[in-house]
Amino acid sequence: MDATTHKAVRDLRRQAPQVLAVAVTIMLGVALYIATAGAFRNLGGSYAYTYDRLHFADLVATGGDTGAVAAAARSAGAAAVTARTQIDPPLLVAGTKLIGRVVGLPAGSRPAVDDVDVRSGDYLSPSAADAVLLERHAAETFGLGVGDHLQVFAAGAWHTVTVRGVVESAEYLWPARSRQEVISDPYAFAVLFAPQTTVARWAGSGPNQTLAELPAAASAQRSDAVAQAMRDAGAVDVTPRADQPSNAALREDLNGFNELSVAFPLLFLSAAAVAAYVLLARRVLAERPIIGALMASGARRGRLVRHYLLQGLLIGLIGAAAGVVLGVLATSVVTRGYTAALGIPDTIVARHLDLTLTGLAFGAVVGLLGAAAPALTAARTVPAEAMRNATQSRPPGAWSRLVARLHRLPVSGRMALRDVFRSRRRTAATMLGTVLALILVLASAGMLTSMTNALHLQFSRIQRADATVTADAQVSGTDRRLRTLSGVAAIEPARAGQVSAVKGNDSYPTTLNSFVPDTTMHGFRSVNGGWISLPSDGVLAGASLADMLHVSVGDTITLATAHGDTPVRLAGLLDEPMGTAIYADNDLAARVLPDPTTATYLVRFADGADRDAMRRQITQLPGVLAYVDSHALTRSLDQYLGLFWAFIVVMIALGAILALAVIYVTMAVNVVERTNELATLRTAGVPLRRVAGTLATENLVATALGVPLGLVLGVIAARGFLASFSSDLFRFELHLDWWVLPAAAVGVLLAAALSQWPAARAVRRMDIARVVRERAA
Repeated sequence: MDATTHKAVRDLRRQAPQVLAVAVTIMLGVALYIATAGAFRNLGGSYAYTYDRLHFADLVATGGDTGAVAAAARSAGAAAVTARTQIDPPLLVAGTKLIGRVVGLPAGSRPAVDDVDVRSGDYLSPSAADAVLLERHAAETFGLGVGDHLQVFAAGAWHTVTVRGVVESAEYLWPARSRQEVISDPYAFAVLFAPQTTVARWAGSGPNQTLAELPAAASAQRSDAVAQAMRDAGAVDVTPRADQPSNAALREDLNGFNELSVAFPLLFLSAAAVAAYVLLARRVLAERPIIGALMASGARRGRLVRHYLLQGLLIGLIGAAAGVVLGVLATSVVTRGYTAALGIPDTIVARHLDLTLTGLAFGAVVGLLGAAAPALTAARTVPAEAMRNATQSRPPGAWSRLVARLHRLPVSGRMALRDVFRSRRRTAATMLGTVLALILVLASAGMLTSMTNALHLQFSRIQRADATVTADAQVSGTDRRLRTLSGVAAIEPARAGQVSAVKGNDSYPTTLNSFVPDTTMHGFRSVNGGWISLPSDGVLAGASLADMLHVSVGDTITLATAHGDTPVRLAGLLDEPMGTAIYADNDLAARVLPDPTTATYLVRFADGADRDAMRRQITQLPGVLAYVDSHALTRSLDQYLGLFWAFIVVMIALGAILALAVIYVTMAVNVVERTNELATLRTAGVPLRRVAGTLATENLVATALGVPLGLVLGVIAARGFLASFSSDLFRFELHLDWWVLPAAAVGVLLAAALSQWPAARAVRRMDIARVVRERAA
């Protein structure tokens, strides 16, 4: 080891606590990057493997002559095509009434597209016309297995069927009923797969869906061509895989997670670069006499630059190496935890060498960037001036003169306040560490409180009904029986159906919900934040529809169904956290949607009503076919956002560690930089408590000066990160509870205060005699 390298290692060992703090910050940033980026790739690979294994459809066409649509898809280049019947009838499952879904499959042979994976039991058989396959989520929710029975209401009667097998389906990796209902009451939705002939008999018609799988690695142009061919052949709507409800929901969650997985590690690495800069810049200042002597003895400037760059590189590589090990271990944990939480059938855990090399490179670059400015400063040192061990002092300014007049303050207090602006670099470094800590903490806490507020807004002020009841339209008196139940405060008739909003060549499949004109069961929040009523001559829609169809308020759009097209006026845009639905009054919906065979009622309970008891009472009423508990949606949403909640909690914890690490480095280096000054005070007999108090006052004032800027930038960062989760499925606005900003500010100040303890300890252990000898030399 040459002398320069030996000195670099020795210097790092002499400031081991500060070096360790910087290395830990780099380690966290690198580990976070590798774990999250690796998990994102693994999860994408897990989805892709399941989709390929089960031949998940690339395009799903609804309506039209399925034979003609299938032929058009094949001629346009589809690799495999199949037709099937799908219906959404009422089900009676384990004593619970709900609106489910029954999908037709060929009995005795597997479908060419959208196959299922039988987890227990057997596949459908032509000899068992009353047998069905039950999708896994429903089986787990209701505790059903092979041999259990349930009922399907179709063709005007209840039909008892037997569970022949429990299956996984690529269509329902996440059990989403539609793109606007990706989150639902788990007891209000179940999927069955039955023989195609049985489903067609229940529906009273032939196939109503055409599924197409494209060749592997098909281009976007090929996909568009097949989709257009299916539309030209008469399909009412064609949904690509990207918009399939389950896939869209999972991708939305995963893509938001991926964006956060890049942004948060960058914050850690930026903080690490700042900490490394502070550490090495202060060392250069403290070693100016040594640097001057070396240069006077003939040392080349390039060697000095390499010496300090080497220190930064070593710090970066130490932190990055530890981060790589931690990140690789965490990748597997995050991947398996996510797939287990959502029940993804296939888990692919791969090692990503490029991420490991990138992580090491990040550490090296961060260390070098932190050392670059101090290294150049060292190379520009003037030997004669440096060897005099004196620096050009800044003449007293207006602030110093003002502080000097504050005679009521003790001398130590006046010294601390004077030094805040006298040593601007030291103050700026402390402020920058404060700002970075606040950005990370507020970005995490802001997203957490914003999500919580969005859930409260959606399920308390927008969706005001406690339950949705579906009844047989042929059975009269259901509304009267609901009103007479103890615990029911109000009911309203409503309607809902699937439509495609069309404008020119743009279309968007969504749900049309209708209410009575003066409904109290649903609130309509406009994009300007006010609350509006249902229009009598048009529809309201989620704000994202304007971007999807390139329309604005006042334009005419078409609502298309299998029964025809209806032009309507877009009367207003809504700001809702979940979904992009369309709303109208019941009269307009009656013109758009086909005549219903069921009646829908929105129910609000009296205060204190037992929700479980209400479910039991209502589902036992004559004519009631299904029941949905609105509050149960929040439990499903918590499961859906499980990765997000875990990520944010971890970020808040790591943000606190970052704040402590950066502020600790800054405070500790301040002590090293002011060694001569502090030793002089101790030699003059100034008590340790007063010296430590002077130092603490200066540091805390500098920290407090950085708080306002940190709060502003933290709010901006939180708003930017929250936008990564916004789409037509979710629309989130930044909401900070009243306590968030004060708590963040107090937390950073407490971190600074805690960092004064090691600083005071360093002052106490200072070797005054050695400092005096070095200064005299």
